[in-house]
Amino acid sequence: MGLKNYFERVFKNLSALENKMQTGFRFSQSEINEIISSAKTENLQFFENLARMPELTAFDVSYLLSSVKLSMEKIEILKKASSLYKDDEFKAQGQTFSDFVFRIGANIDNLNMENLEVFKDLVQCKNELYDFSNALQNPIKYKHHKKKELQFAFQNVFVE
Repeated sequence: MGLKNYFERVFKNLSALENKMQTGFRFSQSEINEIISSAKTENLQFFENLARMPELTAFDVSYLLSSVKLSMEKIEILKKASSLYKDDEFKAQGQTFSDFVFRIGANIDNLNMENLEVFKDLVQCKNELYDFSNALQNPIKYKHHKKKELQFAFQNVFVE
């Protein structure tokens, strides 16, 4: 009987351990249901890729799956663009990561790995624009290099 009690105790402890383990998904079941119900059917295959990005909230994932035509290239661009977001640079201007994601979604068709820095500069400007297609199609034209020379507001100062 000792061996039977030993195995019962082991199975009971394994069951208790399994119940305590954090095996859950980072979104609740109701959030997952809401995301899936609003997503485009062609985008459902990208749900797992977006869910693996820890900076995206359920709201961000839902927006991307329902409003943007996704592909694996666009997911990679989204990952790279998300890595450019720095809290201290954007929050000082009142922009949240969700605002940044909305702007990525609005411009995803014009984004590529080469123009992400220009996109970041455009997003950092305090404005209400979400569509930067003109600037992203020709980024060299809109990219200004910072000048090191001093500039003054007045060319000449006259003293009486």
